[in-house]
Amino acid sequence: MSAQAFEIRLAGSERSYVNPAGDNLLRAGLRAGVGLPYECNAGGCGSCKFDLVSGEVMELWPEAPGLSTKDRARGRRLACQCVPLSDCQIKIRADECFVPSVPPERFTAVYVGSNQVTRDIREFRFRGPRPANFLPGQYALLDLPGAGQLRAYSMSNQPNEAGDWDFMVRQVPQGRVSALLFESLSAGTEIQIDGPLGLAHLRKDSVRSVVCIAGGSGLAPIRSIVDAATAQPQVAGQEIWLFYGGRGPEDMPAFDGLLQAPERVNVHAAISVAQLADAAAWSGPRGFVHELVGQTLESGLDAHEYYVAGPPPMIETVVRMLMLEHKVPAQQIHFDRFF
Repeated sequence: MSAQAFEIRLAGSERSYVNPAGDNLLRAGLRAGVGLPYECNAGGCGSCKFDLVSGEVMELWPEAPGLSTKDRARGRRLACQCVPLSDCQIKIRADECFVPSVPPERFTAVYVGSNQVTRDIREFRFRGPRPANFLPGQYALLDLPGAGQLRAYSMSNQPNEAGDWDFMVRQVPQGRVSALLFESLSAGTEIQIDGPLGLAHLRKDSVRSVVCIAGGSGLAPIRSIVDAATAQPQVAGQEIWLFYGGRGPEDMPAFDGLLQAPERVNVHAAISVAQLADAAAWSGPRGFVHELVGQTLESGLDAHEYYVAGPPPMIETVVRMLMLEHKVPAQQIHFDRFF
């Protein structure tokens, strides 16, 4: 990998930025305040596809699923998976809407401690050298010693002067990074954090009621958004809804102890696996979380601002329901896809 910085020019415009040595095209552009399109930052979503007009790049993951067979045949690449080896000109769908409000930066943070949230979700806290500046709902990339890869996790806390970055992580069987988090961290362990990133953050200028929909560890950004929304004077007179879906009762967190102002939030949770609900004598709603949303809100769904976080199939189902069945405008639905 080159130890030299290179100039990246955007085809069809006068815009350019300097790509520092070792940084990929996407995050170097975001750090420079350029609105390059993205979602996952990990090669899965395909949002940062570009055409290389001139120059040379090294692809970190040529088989990344964000590129289709047709994309590869056309020579397309992913900005999050390419490091320049020379000055380059690229053709990419840049837009002001992607310009980060808080430019991401890479820094060293120290592990402080953790607490259990559900059967398989734990909240990990790291402390950085400066105040933690991010927007509720955003995520960061964690680089753990021995992981050999970056992993995206959403912040579950609020921006703060202490420099604390909290992440809710689900323990994945055979998961390399989650195993390191759950089994190998000790007080004082140093990791690298790159962030903040993500577009599914709380829209503080919106006066619509807030509807948050989450499944699994998607609880992390949703908790951050809900806590921030309850403190926003703009939504003081609006309702705040939190819908959460889990497979069984053991997947349900104690919301009263988790949220900063639970009395301000209408919490609704559903269990999707009937056998697990029966075994625990679950008396609450059963089914998928998108069904719970439709049953609870019933009508006028286009009057809300939506924040969705969880597994990609869940997000796709929720977005399809909101847009196709209830005609909710796309600009009122916010989510980041992770793969």
